[in-house]
Amino acid sequence: MHSDPSAAPPAAAGPGDYLHGLAAYRAARRTLLAMLGVEQSNRDPLSEFAERFVAALWGGQLAASRTQPHYDIETPNGEKIQVKYLANASVPWVNEHLVHRLPGVDWYVLVLFEAFEVVGAVGFPPDLTAICAALGKQHPHQERRLQFTRRNWLAIRDHAEAYRALGMRIWLPPFT
Repeated sequence: MHSDPSAAPPAAAGPGDYLHGLAAYRAARRTLLAMLGVEQSNRDPLSEFAERFVAALWGGQLAASRTQPHYDIETPNGEKIQVKYLANASVPWVNEHLVHRLPGVDWYVLVLFEAFEVVGAVGFPPDLTAICAALGKQHPHQERRLQFTRRNWLAIRDHAEAYRALGMRIWLPPFT
């Protein structure tokens, strides 16, 4: 049974309860960061995870600096990849994402989490025109922007081959 993350804490929760919860999170965070090979990081652990996950999927190398602008990964053939993530509860999604073209970047990859489980990763080429058209988008600047929603994710997931034919890269579980 999943609790609603937006729900208020129990009325009886005191400062010690919050500190206990933070200690449990801190231990789990340290475990994840150690597995990722990042012993010290104040960055969001999902960002750290997403970058390494995409590097493994793509066979690329992380950029020399984890905080440099524009790209996070370079592929063996020199392509540059920007990695972002989108996290939501299973349903409904409350978060969406603006996919956008970046100068000097060949791919924009979005790792999708639902209830902290990776449910997919989608790679967008620089020109988004055909993808926006296939998704029935109406917003401006479709060649360089895509307002990504749950409905878009479901369309791409359920018709992956059609979107791959438009130039996307799509990874679905079990990611082997």
